[in-house]
Amino acid sequence: MIRAIALDIDGTITHDNRRLDVAAVKAVRKAEDSGISICLATGNILCFAEATSVLLGTKGPLISEDGGVVYDQSNGEEHVLGGVEEVDKGIKMLEKKFGNIQHTGSSKVRRTGRTLERTISAEDAVQTFKDMGLDVTAVDSGFAIHIRDQTVNKGKALEEVASILGISLSEMAAIGDAPNDVEMLQTVNISFTPANASDEAKNASTYTTKKPHGRGVKEAINQILEKQE
Repeated sequence: MIRAIALDIDGTITHDNRRLDVAAVKAVRKAEDSGISICLATGNILCFAEATSVLLGTKGPLISEDGGVVYDQSNGEEHVLGGVEEVDKGIKMLEKKFGNIQHTGSSKVRRTGRTLERTISAEDAVQTFKDMGLDVTAVDSGFAIHIRDQTVNKGKALEEVASILGISLSEMAAIGDAPNDVEMLQTVNISFTPANASDEAKNASTYTTKKPHGRGVKEAINQILEKQE
C-alpha cells in the first residue's frame, strides 16, 4: 500500500522551460483526495516548494535544497539536515581554480548548500573537491550545479519524511527526472521517471513512463492508484 509519493518539481511536473505542465495537476490532486500524501521534493529553496505546494494543493511534508531542509506542513516545523561550512570551502576552491563561478539567484540564501550557473561541469567540481579532501559533492540538476555535503540528498530526507508521517519507506513511491533525484528514487518501494528523465535517473528507478514531464507524472500516479484499487 502506497501512502505517500515524493514528487520532484523542475523537469518532472514542469517542462524544460520551467512552465508547469498542467497535465500533472489533476493527477496530483486526485492522489491527495484519495488519501495519499504528496511530498514535493525539490533542489530549490523552501519558499519555492511552499508556493508550489499551495498552488498544487498538496499537504505532505516538503523537501527542499536537495534534501537539506524538510518542512512539516502540519505544524510548521523545519528540519535542517545539513550545513554550508564545507560547501563554502569548496566554492572558494572552485573560484580559485576556474575563476568564472556564478551563483544562481537563490544560492546565497540557502542553508545547506549552494547552486551555481552551469559554467563549469559537475564532474570538474567533484574532482576538485576530491583533490582537496573535502566531504562535498556536486550534481548537475539540468538547471544548475548543486554543491552540497555528501550526506545531504533527497533519499536521506525521505527518512525524515517517513518519520513525520509515521509510515515506512516501503509505503512510499517517488517520481523524479534528474541526477539529484537518484537517491530518492532508490530509497522507496517503487519509483518512476518521466520519459524525458536523465539516464542516471532512469537507471535508478523502477519504471520509466511512456510520456514526458507532467503527462508522465499523470501516468505514474494513475498506475499507483490503479494498483491500490
